[in-house]
Amino acid sequence: IEMPGGAAESLIFHYNLKFYDDDDATIDGLSLKRFVMQSVKDRVVTFRVHAPCTRPMLLDVFANSVSSGHYLTGQPIKFKSVCKFKVVCESLGVIMIPLPECASGEWGPAKATRLFGLQPLTHPEAIINATRHTEIRFKMTKPLSEFVASLHRNRTDDRSLQHCCVAAIRGDTVVIQIDFPDEGQYGLDIYTRQNEAVVNGKQLLTHCCKYLIHARI
Repeated sequence: IEMPGGAAESLIFHYNLKFYDDDDATIDGLSLKRFVMQSVKDRVVTFRVHAPCTRPMLLDVFANSVSSGHYLTGQPIKFKSVCKFKVVCESLGVIMIPLPECASGEWGPAKATRLFGLQPLTHPEAIINATRHTEIRFKMTKPLSEFVASLHRNRTDDRSLQHCCVAAIRGDTVVIQIDFPDEGQYGLDIYTRQNEAVVNGKQLLTHCCKYLIHARI
């Protein structure tokens, strides 16, 4: 899906995936949304569906224009359905595994740039091929006061991965340092906040970016 020039800076997309013949949106207890990889590059939004089975599915795409201020203060966003696709997979060449259970929405740094003014210095693509130690850096063009990173992996307790990644601000550079404990596929969520982002007396962290990482040790 190509975004129009004027809206490309503020449009946010989301999606739902369910089976075409009923409202079931899970398979083997997993959400079908974990078999879709949404990414944005050069004003083009791409939805890659990794079909887990041969049952027809329905992909519903939603969008809305959101300002960075609205997003950072945690105000609810009402998305509108903009298009639907029937996904037909007649045969499976391989067995698809679900993506790591990260925050919803697009993969890659494009949203971080559009809404938060974060320019990727090291990893401009949604997928990262990493070694045991990996460092991800962004340049801040807007004032942000804190960053938090969390790592996820299928069949792994998130708590066991808490010590594996650290986020820090060095001048106008955001640095995410990751030490992977094992080889495999990981998801990295990055959250940020502004000083004034407070709801009910609590400082509000907002999701700004996520990566899919293939670690080779």
